[in-house]
Amino acid sequence: MNTRIGIIADTHDYFDPQIPALFQAVDLILHAGDVGARTILHQLSTLAPVCAVRGNIDEGGACAHLPESLSCNVDRLTLYMTHIFTPPTANASGDSPRGGQIVIFGHSHQQFLAEREGVLYFNPASAGRKRFKEARSLGLLEIRDGHPEAHHLDLR
Repeated sequence: MNTRIGIIADTHDYFDPQIPALFQAVDLILHAGDVGARTILHQLSTLAPVCAVRGNIDEGGACAHLPESLSCNVDRLTLYMTHIFTPPTANASGDSPRGGQIVIFGHSHQQFLAEREGVLYFNPASAGRKRFKEARSLGLLEIRDGHPEAHHLDLR
């Protein structure tokens, strides 16, 4: 079985017009927080089912009802998603993946993709308006026969 998952974070109340084309054939969309407004989730839901977590800018706002984190199973793999997360590096252990075989997070507005000890860590970076020097991007996670592959999709 093949599953395509669109991954987005840090929209900050901005729906980029490139999103529908980039997420055209996805089965599910995961938003890793700092949504900004419910209209973003509604627009995404016209493309595919959406699961989202709240980010630090969502506290007390229109998206405060979203969970801080969530876990779900997709094609026999456990995904863990939260907004603020410190992934492990070669020199530091980072936060716990909480049983996830795939960990999705946002907040830093920086692309991140690494595999450590059998866990895939992915930050799609920011899909909101350009605020920092980092590139704006989304992510695509493809699960083929239980094997995940993720990559970034740049926004211009």
